Amino acid sequence: MKKALLLFLTLTLTLSSCSKKKEPEVIEQQVVSDGPTEKEPVAIVGGELPDFKFSIGDLQINQHMDSMDLRAFTHFGEFYTEDFRVYRLDRIDYLAEAHFIDDINLYFIDSMLVRVQAYLREDKSNEFIRRYGKAKIAINDYHNRKLLEDQDLLIRVNGKTQINENLDNFTLKWKRESLDIDYSVNKKNDSVTNPGLRFKSLGDKDYKYRLTLQTKDFKNQMAWVRWEGYKKSRGLD
Repeated sequence: MKKALLLFLTLTLTLSSCSKKKEPEVIEQQVVSDGPTEKEPVAIVGGELPDFKFSIGDLQINQHMDSMDLRAFTHFGEFYTEDFRVYRLDRIDYLAEAHFIDDINLYFIDSMLVRVQAYLREDKSNEFIRRYGKAKIAINDYHNRKLLEDQDLLIRVNGKTQINENLDNFTLKWKRESLDIDYSVNKKNDSVTNPGLRFKSLGDKDYKYRLTLQTKDFKNQMAWVRWEGYKKSRGLD
């Protein structure tokens, strides 16, 4: 059964309780919604209007690539083995959410969509917290952990609760029954201006605002892909 990947701005999330971790530091926070946010402006795209539009909500985790319309994407490459493929958004004018999404990468294992990563143009963390409430928050570096020794994680600004703007490297996490969602903020990284660096290695974190949606067993599947790649490189097949 296909597991629906809903448009992240309209998701209704059921969140798991927070478990303590030593590294990175994890903080569970319940935030009461301050009400709906303002409607995003419509993107203005120059030139001839495309004859095709898709939404990020049309992408479904565990969907077979043969059943997907990938005309807005280009095959970026295969890594470890031919079973692990990455596709990258090539036509931003085809994307309905182009006014706030800058790029999208699709990850396939055995031709099944196992991960979607969207790179946003601006920080949406406060909007996510107002909409989704309770979340696990991972503080990703020493500087931000030290900052929280003297400052609050959440503050009130103009009657609304929001993340302390002095924090610049953290990840919000939500767990669903069939899907893992996280939203990472890394304001320290300026290499987002060069999208070609994103695949310098698959572990790079050259982003500022990144939304990731992936199947629950993504890590296990990637471990299998790496093992198969290792065997092939050593001639052990």
